Amino acid sequence: MSDGVMTQEELDALLAEHTSQETSSDLDINAHLTAVEQDALAEIGNISMGSAATALSTLVNRKVRITVPKVYLSTPAKITESYPVPCIVVNVGYIVGLEGVNLLVIHEHDALVIGNLMMGEDGTNLPAELDELYLSAVTEAMNMMMGSASTAMSELFVRQIDISPPSTARRNLAHDPLTDDNLPDDEAVVTIAFRMEIEDLVDSTILQIVKIDFAKDMVKSLMPPEPEPKVEMEELSAAAEWVDLRSHPVQTQIQPFAPTASSRPEVSHDLGNINVDLIRDIPVQVRAILGRTKMAIDNILRLGPGHIMELESLHGEPIELFANERLIARGEVVVVGEQFGVRITEIATPKDRIGSIR
Repeated sequence: MSDGVMTQEELDALLAEHTSQETSSDLDINAHLTAVEQDALAEIGNISMGSAATALSTLVNRKVRITVPKVYLSTPAKITESYPVPCIVVNVGYIVGLEGVNLLVIHEHDALVIGNLMMGEDGTNLPAELDELYLSAVTEAMNMMMGSASTAMSELFVRQIDISPPSTARRNLAHDPLTDDNLPDDEAVVTIAFRMEIEDLVDSTILQIVKIDFAKDMVKSLMPPEPEPKVEMEELSAAAEWVDLRSHPVQTQIQPFAPTASSRPEVSHDLGNINVDLIRDIPVQVRAILGRTKMAIDNILRLGPGHIMELESLHGEPIELFANERLIARGEVVVVGEQFGVRITEIATPKDRIGSIR
């Protein structure tokens, strides 16, 4: 809380009583995955699960968002300790394009809401636990979601990615193991946590779990191949030319240098270790802020048609342009046809702008 104003995150935490136990881990992910590999896994998850959210939204006829992936390292034992509640574990096997297994862990309550909506209900009158009918509905939803996700991954990897039909099982992680497969409780696994929101009904977390080797294979398949070193050949060529010049010196006339378009150095930006080609086509939410003000919750509740809310910004001041909550530019409002637009007057550096995908 700053200046006596409660942020939306603090208000959400107060109302929902979230805890941070879900993503706690004593394991050092940097010892197994580089920062580039972690970013790549987050973007693979962001793109595939974003497509899965669209498929689920069509099934349940509600707005669905699956966003904000967080990559960390955990173990099956730690995951069951963090989720000592009934969950649905979805097993997805990749059989074409990639070879490996992907586990999804969903709270049983969230699965009940999905099943209830698929049956034409409003998602509120839920049974006490998942029965065979609901499990069948959830399995169909997972099949549609993962099929859509594999299609998105095929476009990302530029090759066919196919999966086997997902299998689902209800597990009470208070006493059941995460999976019946040969996955030791103390084996380090890559865990990707997503926030899932179903309009007015669900605001929860989905876990995606993959083995470290499979995670590395996915990143390796996505990254462009490294060029072969040519240092030795260049050194041999330079040595040969030096011998020739000593034997047969060449007389040259120095000409004044006139820079041409081809000789000018290309403009490049220092973006650290960020692979721009990997994230170039990722959509981000961009919004223009006309102004802000501070109001007590009581005054917000009193707002109604006809009220005029005075903003802190002055007439003529530039408006701010944000990408994923990061300020990237300022500009002035213009009219383009029948729509509003923004003419950019100030722009952030490319490195600051690329940071908006995080």
